[in-house]
Amino acid sequence: MNFGNQKGPTNIKSDSLNLDYQNKAIVFTGHVHAAQAGGDLTSDTLKVQYGKNFNDIKMMYADGNVRMSQGTRWITSDHAVLNQTTHILTFTGNPVVHDGEDQITGSVVTVDLVSGKSTVQNPRVVIFPRESKNPDNVDAPGSP
Repeated sequence: MNFGNQKGPTNIKSDSLNLDYQNKAIVFTGHVHAAQAGGDLTSDTLKVQYGKNFNDIKMMYADGNVRMSQGTRWITSDHAVLNQTTHILTFTGNPVVHDGEDQITGSVVTVDLVSGKSTVQNPRVVIFPRESKNPDNVDAPGSP
């Protein structure tokens, strides 16, 4: 997942937007869709905390029906927090990581967008077998 780890623009669409200049926050509600560098985030609400100006995003908080996807991989959860300073994504509330048919669930899924490493607390993993095309997996000559 590269969302939040790129310098490209972040495009956000929603049904409505509330801007709080005093607290430097923007809250998007209803059918939220954010896209950046080939990564997509959808949720019911998305709160964006910014610094000196709008393009200085510090934190993003997604709530309700959260789904972040890139290619054949996606993560669903009830809540997600992106710390734009550390490039750490944290998913809570029934997070499920999907890679094709394979799934990893846990209580908390943390993704380091810089290193590409993930940590799962209380993991449960389901991996589906695939047909092997590895020549080492062939029957030896003369075997039944």
